[in-house]
Amino acid sequence: MQHRRTSKLQFAVKLSRARSIEDLIQRLYSGIDETFDPVVVGFDLLDPDTHRLLSTSAHGVSEFFLARYDSVGRASDPVLNHAILSGDIAYNLAMMSEEEWRELPVYREAFSLHRMTNLVYVPVVVAGKVLATLNLGRAEGRRPFSQTELQDAKEIAGLLSSLMESLQRQELLEHEIGILRDAFDLGNEAVVISDVKRATRYMNRAAQRVLEEQQRDAPSFDEAVIEFQNREHRQVSDDGLVSRIVPLRSGEGIVAFLRTGSRAEGPPEWLRQSLTSRETEVMMLASKGLRDSEIAQHLNLSVHTIKGHLREIFKKTGARSRVELVRMAMAADVE
Repeated sequence: MQHRRTSKLQFAVKLSRARSIEDLIQRLYSGIDETFDPVVVGFDLLDPDTHRLLSTSAHGVSEFFLARYDSVGRASDPVLNHAILSGDIAYNLAMMSEEEWRELPVYREAFSLHRMTNLVYVPVVVAGKVLATLNLGRAEGRRPFSQTELQDAKEIAGLLSSLMESLQRQELLEHEIGILRDAFDLGNEAVVISDVKRATRYMNRAAQRVLEEQQRDAPSFDEAVIEFQNREHRQVSDDGLVSRIVPLRSGEGIVAFLRTGSRAEGPPEWLRQSLTSRETEVMMLASKGLRDSEIAQHLNLSVHTIKGHLREIFKKTGARSRVELVRMAMAADVE
C-alpha cells in the first residue's frame, strides 16, 4: 500500500513538471504504468463548446485503430458520449455486460481490432467545460478495472484538469507578454525598464540603438541614471542621456526615458513597418518642407510618381493633411 501511494505521488510530481499540454500528454503516457497495471491509454483534446475532436493520441494501440475509431466508431460510442455529456467517469462494464458491449457497432468496427472489452473514459473538466478525455482500456482476458483503479483514474483526470488550466493561463500570459513586447519595441521613444528586485533590464529597440551608438567614452547607462538623479538636485547641467525617470508602482524598479537624439530618428517604428522604403524616403523629405517637384528632383523620379507615393502614404497613415503627416514623421522629436 505504501509503495502504491509513493508511486502515485511520484507520477503526480512528474505530471506537474510539464511545460506544455503536449509535454503533459507525453508524461502521462510514460508514467501511467506507475499507477495502473498495463493499460492502453489515450488522450483526446476537445473543443470545450462543441465537443468536436481537436486532436487524438494513444499509447498501446495502432494508428490504424485510431483512424478506424475516429471514422466509424467515435460518433456511436455510448461510453464516450456518456462521459462527455455527464461530465463524469464512464465505464463500459458498469453500463452494460461484456456480451452487450461486443454486440455494439463501435466494438465490431473498431475495438475488436484490439479485442478491447474493458473501456474507461474520464472527462477532464476545466472551468466547467469538458476540455479532454482520459481513455483507459484493457483487452479480453485481463481483469476488469477495480473500484480503486476507477477512483485513481478520476484523481488523475482531476490533476490533469488543474494542470491544463494552469498551462492554458501560462500560454495566455506568454501570448499577452509577446504582444506587449512587440508593442514596446514598436514605440519610437527610447525606454529602459530596470527591475531592481531581479537585477534585470528590458529595453526597446530604440533604446538599444541609442546605447549602441553611444561613444565609448560616454557615461554608461547606470552612470547616466545617477547623473539624472544628481541633475534633479541641480548638481549637473540638464543635458544628459536620461531625460526622465518614472518609478514603477510596485516600487521594484524604474522606467528611464532617453533624451531627444537618444531616440530613433525618423518616423515611429510602426509607421516604418507599414511603409515601403521609397514611401519612407518621400515622407521624410516631405516632412522637411520640400515640395513635390523638389522631392521628385531629389529622388530622380517624376512628380506624378511622387504624388502616387504620397497618396499611398496618406492612405496607410490615415493622415488628413500634409501638416498632420509631418507631425507623424517627426514624432520621434516630440517629448
